[in-house]
Amino acid sequence: MVQKAPMLLIPGPITLPERVLKAMAKPIINHRGEEFHTLYEKVEEGLKSVFKTENNVYIISGSGTAGVDMVFQNFVYEGEKILIPDFGEFTGRIVENALKIGAEPVVVKSEWGCIPSLGSIMSAVENNDVESIFIVHNETSTGVTFRLIDEVASIARKRGILVFVDTVSDLGVEPFYTDELGVDICVAASQKGLGGPPGLSFVSVSGRALEKGLKNPRRRSFYLDFEKIHRFHLRRETPFTPAVPLIYGMAEALEILKEEGYEERVKRHAENARMIYEFLESENIEVFPRDKEYWSTSVIVFRNKGINAEEMIRRLYEEHGILIARGMGKLRNETTRIGNVGYEGRVEIEYFLNSLRKVLKDIGGKS
Repeated sequence: MVQKAPMLLIPGPITLPERVLKAMAKPIINHRGEEFHTLYEKVEEGLKSVFKTENNVYIISGSGTAGVDMVFQNFVYEGEKILIPDFGEFTGRIVENALKIGAEPVVVKSEWGCIPSLGSIMSAVENNDVESIFIVHNETSTGVTFRLIDEVASIARKRGILVFVDTVSDLGVEPFYTDELGVDICVAASQKGLGGPPGLSFVSVSGRALEKGLKNPRRRSFYLDFEKIHRFHLRRETPFTPAVPLIYGMAEALEILKEEGYEERVKRHAENARMIYEFLESENIEVFPRDKEYWSTSVIVFRNKGINAEEMIRRLYEEHGILIARGMGKLRNETTRIGNVGYEGRVEIEYFLNSLRKVLKDIGGKS
């Protein structure tokens, strides 16, 4: 029996097209041979075009969390002050990462659903000897996108502060130009806006950050040791056995992205998000983030007021083949999340919204 693939409208992973699935079924090759070198180079070049960078982009067999962990294990020194805007579940994990390696996080907090003001961030920079800043670009627990990267990076450049950004949940969805923004390290993952299978992370590293990472006197991880990663990267390999089928799948996903076009993919997701937000507003369903200018394109989060969220999610899946997600962290029972990071276009989003309207009507929700 062949299982029909559901429409995964969760923050990731996504429903994969047949082309990507078939690519992952290719014969396994020697990860120390010329075939793999060619594959590695192809994937890196494709990634550079999405990251919008000329920097090295490293391929890691591990989820986005592994990519973030690699940054902290290598590019943040013990005792270093690192500024972290904290406004959700994943930003809280960044603070935890800093504490685990013995850094001193300078935390600028805001309530969930908002982002810290630029003034509060500037004040923290001015009043602390900060060496780096780590920003989560898109907070999937709250549906908030931090659209102040340009301003923060400008402040950082003037002071010689390195800027690290987590774009795991929205690279390829939200416009992001690594080099133009002056971002030193950018982390992404395979299973969301890049259109690939789950299980890979990618990290772009600037020249300044590269030097710092290689000079770190106490790189703490064996598997994620950046000196090894960089040394093998130069010969288009990974230090340890990579997830070859996933890299095949990623190569095909990047080819699809190239065919669609970067700007067209961004535009498609923006249109999807507009349709979803307009539906929620028309049904008097409250969007969770407070300020419209920071509403996420990749993860739409709404409050469950007057809605049996568990029943809604169950019936959408069982009756219509669509999966959306419960809230996350302390918002688990208060919100529902809709992922907008896959291959869906207008037709699929219209089907989803019509299905959601029917389910809400049946369960006595907003519709």
